[in-house]
Amino acid sequence: MSLAPVRVMTVARREFITTIRRKAFLITLVGTPLYFALITALSSGTAISEGKKTLKEFHELGVVDSSGLFHDATTEIRSEIQNARSPMFSRGPAATGLPQTFRTHVRFYDDQPRAERALRSGEISQELVIPADYLASGAVRRYSTSSNPFSGADGRAVSRWLAANLIRGRVDSLTATRVEKPSEREQVYTLDKQGQFVVQDDNRDAANVFFPMFFTLIFGLCLTVGGQYLLQGISEEKESRILESLMCTVSPEELMAGKLIGLGSVGLMVVAIWIGMGLMVAGPMLAAMHITVPPALLALAVAYFVVGYLFYGSLMVGIGGITNNMREAQQFSVWFTFANFAPMIAIWPILSRPGGPLAIALSMFPPTAATSMLLRLAVPNSQVPPWQVAVSLAVLATTAWVTLQLSARIFRIGMLLYGKTPNLPEILRWVRQR
Repeated sequence: MSLAPVRVMTVARREFITTIRRKAFLITLVGTPLYFALITALSSGTAISEGKKTLKEFHELGVVDSSGLFHDATTEIRSEIQNARSPMFSRGPAATGLPQTFRTHVRFYDDQPRAERALRSGEISQELVIPADYLASGAVRRYSTSSNPFSGADGRAVSRWLAANLIRGRVDSLTATRVEKPSEREQVYTLDKQGQFVVQDDNRDAANVFFPMFFTLIFGLCLTVGGQYLLQGISEEKESRILESLMCTVSPEELMAGKLIGLGSVGLMVVAIWIGMGLMVAGPMLAAMHITVPPALLALAVAYFVVGYLFYGSLMVGIGGITNNMREAQQFSVWFTFANFAPMIAIWPILSRPGGPLAIALSMFPPTAATSMLLRLAVPNSQVPPWQVAVSLAVLATTAWVTLQLSARIFRIGMLLYGKTPNLPEILRWVRQR
C-alpha cells in the first residue's frame, strides 16, 4: 500500500480542522463532561441523603408491646450519620466531617387500633407491634404510611432500640451500649496495590467505584466519538459525491489514512481536554480521599486509545464504504459501538474480581479489550500482571492491523458504489482482492 505522506497529512489536516470547527463538536466537548460530572455528584450523594431524609422524617415511633419486655424501655432513639469531610463545602457538617444526630420519640399504645389511628392521622411516623412471643420467635411488625426502598436507616434505628432495651436492667449501661452498637468504631483494613494494609474508608471506596467506572466510560465515549466522526465524514462525502472529486488528487489508501490520522488526533485532543477538566474540577476532592491517577495508567490509556481507535476506525471505514447513506451506516455501526460498552454491563463482577476469568476474557477479546483492561487497571486494589497487558495490547493491535487491511480493500471498491448495498458474498470477494 503506497502512500504519499504529504497528501496523507493534507487530508488529515483538513479532517481535523473541519471537525473541531463544528458547533456540535464544541457542544460535545464541553457538555459531555459537565453532564457526567452532574450525574456523578447526584449518584454519589444519593445514599447518604436518603438516609438523612428518612431519619429526619422519623420523628415519632408508636409501640404496641404485647410481650411486656419493653415496659421500662427508653422513650428516645438517637441515630447518627457520619458526614464525609469534603473540601467542596466551607461550613457545616460536610466541611468538618462531624456526625449528625437525629432523635426519634417513642410513644407507647395499649392496643394496635389506637396506634394505627395515630399513624393514619400523622401523630406518629411509624408503628411497631411487638407480639407476645417475641422472645421466642423474634417476629415484629412495623407499619408506615410510605416506603423508601433505597434507605434502611429507620429499620436499623429500630433494631438498635430493640437490642438495647431488651437487656436493659440486666447488664450495666456500658454493656447495653455496646450491644446496641457492637462495631461502632470498627476499622477494616484492605490490601492496596503496593501490598500494604490500609484502613478502608467508605467514602474513598465509593470514589474507587465511581472513578474506574467513569474513567472507562469517558474513554469508551472518546473511541466512539472518533469512530462516529469518521463514519459520518465518509457517509456525507459519499452521499454528496465529493469522494469522486477527491479521487482525482489522492488515492483511496491516502484518503483513508488521512481520515484516520486526522480524526484520531481529534479523539486524542478530546481525551486530553476531558482529563484536564476532570483533574481541575475533581482534583481537590480526589486528593482529599487519597486517590491518585498513576502516570502509567494515563500512558496505557493513550496506548489503548491509539490501537482501539485504529480497530474501531477501520471498522467504521469499512462500514462507510459498503453503505449508501448515514442512516444505513448507523444501523450497521451500532452493534460495534455496543461492543465497546459491553464491559459496563458486567462492571460489578469486573470491579469485585478484576483478576477473575470474566474480566480476563473481556480484556483479551479485541472489541472489548480497551475498555475492559482500563476498567481493571483503574480498580485501586487490582494487580493486573504485566504479561496480560502486553498480550491484550498485542492481540488488539494485530486485530486492528488486519481489520485495517481488509477495510482498505472494501473502501477502495465500495467508496464509488452508489444505489445498492453489497451483499455478504460480494464483500467477501472484495476482501480477497489485492
